[in-house]
Amino acid sequence: MPVTVRPATEADLSALTRLDLTYPTDRYLALERSGEPPEHTFTLRWRNRVPAPMAVYATYTVDRLREALEGTDRFIVAQLDGDVAGLLIIIVWTDAAEITDLAVDIAFRRMGAGRALVESAAEWARKHGHRSLWVEPRADNHGAISFYVSLGFRISGFNDRMYSNTDHEDGKPTVYMHLELA
Repeated sequence: MPVTVRPATEADLSALTRLDLTYPTDRYLALERSGEPPEHTFTLRWRNRVPAPMAVYATYTVDRLREALEGTDRFIVAQLDGDVAGLLIIIVWTDAAEITDLAVDIAFRRMGAGRALVESAAEWARKHGHRSLWVEPRADNHGAISFYVSLGFRISGFNDRMYSNTDHEDGKPTVYMHLELA
């Protein structure tokens, strides 16, 4: 099924609020620490979780999406057979572009929508002179991390205190990943 990627419009916002953005958390990157301050060694290792609860990537409202449409550097959608299947939002920081949101409805995953969105984002970022594209998936989103690796992204680091003081728990750190464009 061919994927169409285009700029988001006001007319897309309602459909985007209905995307099923759940994902399985059966595998996660566990952060292991060793050593004593100030010298630490950190290791990220894949671990399995049983039972594997589902998590929700994001919840979108029309107002939140409208704000993104008006205030971000790039907001695109993917369509499959006329249905809105996903979205990608970019904010530019100096010479790098950040994918702040990449969301594909669970029914449309593994059909090329995510790949088409990221490839379109990378092409846009190159055209605008950005040296890299980066993203921050959660460590419990094995599918997202594996997807980005398949597109050439590399793990660049992590933050185990980005969202709260409980982020150090298994599967909670934010993983920094980037794709060199230049």
